[in-house]
Amino acid sequence: MFDREAQHPLVKLAADLIRAPSPSGSEGPAAAVLLAAFEEHGFDEAYRDEVGNAVGVMRRGPGPTLMLNGHLDTVPVGDATLWPHPPLGGVVDGGRLWGRGACDMKGALAAMVFAAADAAAVGFAGTLVVAGVVQEEVGGLGARHLGESLAYDAAVLGEPSKLRLMLGHRGCVVVEVDFPGAIAHAARASLGENALEHAARYVTALGGLELPVDPVLGSAGATATRLVSAPADATNVVPGSARLTVDYRSLPGESVEDVLTRLRGVRHDDRIVVRVAEREAAGGGPSSRVAAPYLLAPDHAVVRAARPALAAALARHGRDLDEGVWWFCTDAPHLARRGAPVLGFGPGEEELAHTTKESVALEDLHAARDAYAAVAVDYLRGPRGTGARREEGS
Repeated sequence: MFDREAQHPLVKLAADLIRAPSPSGSEGPAAAVLLAAFEEHGFDEAYRDEVGNAVGVMRRGPGPTLMLNGHLDTVPVGDATLWPHPPLGGVVDGGRLWGRGACDMKGALAAMVFAAADAAAVGFAGTLVVAGVVQEEVGGLGARHLGESLAYDAAVLGEPSKLRLMLGHRGCVVVEVDFPGAIAHAARASLGENALEHAARYVTALGGLELPVDPVLGSAGATATRLVSAPADATNVVPGSARLTVDYRSLPGESVEDVLTRLRGVRHDDRIVVRVAEREAAGGGPSSRVAAPYLLAPDHAVVRAARPALAAALARHGRDLDEGVWWFCTDAPHLARRGAPVLGFGPGEEELAHTTKESVALEDLHAARDAYAAVAVDYLRGPRGTGARREEGS
């Protein structure tokens, strides 16, 4: 059974993608695997675009365009000795495929390739795109480029969701709060001004901050995540400055300025500076650490149409369709840049992403394949129903 599972073409493609290392900014090996799969499965076009995204296109005459989307890049492996299986091994064990990217999200990309071939076998009218994008983990360069350069009418994003239909997520604004102080010897602390005391007071006030609530996404969030002070190399000095990092989870309708205004309102001293944090972008230079929220209305026409197609596909695997929202940020806002609705649906458990236990159930891969095909055929108005048939083992 082990050998049969490991050699199933869908599982083998997912494993091959895992074995192709693709840290953010170096997605070439995984892109090559995906492009080869596009060609093998009869895509009309297979190419890498200007920023490195791997794109496969199937055209079947006039009609709408649906994009199945996932990211090629992964976070670093870390200490390989902490993994139960080699992190780039693509090992099948216990009914699961193990390795970095298994659920986040090379398994979904493999399922999308096979789903596109299934949809083509059933028949559809329009264009079906499968895209593996770059640099999702570091700001979303690939999806942002597609959102600006590629025309499509709707998209399905395959981030891990436990096979739930996902409607969106909160955004994230990483904020830095700088506190004033005056250095003094700790033995004469009264001669200085302790920046950490300002920080402690601010963090306490942050805990009582009233935050907006969305009926679908829940409450916004403001969490103190890091505190550093200077000088940092002496334990007998009153710190003359301190910097607190706040992770703010934003809701639709909240601008970055709204977030800063809210966090500035917690200050007890006007000398405290609150600003958006910056990091070095993958291409060099500073990049603000802001990720937009996204929410697709539960009664949106695309959601209403997708529900029965997804439910029917999952029922064939003994599963019910549930709905939810992601607790992390995704590429959905980039993909929706020009108004296209973005559905979320993917194999795997979100809580395993970025961990040394990253894996995905093989049954989830097969169910996702059927679900993606069903949505594609339904959305593109295929002539023979909403489920793709295939031969056993294909």
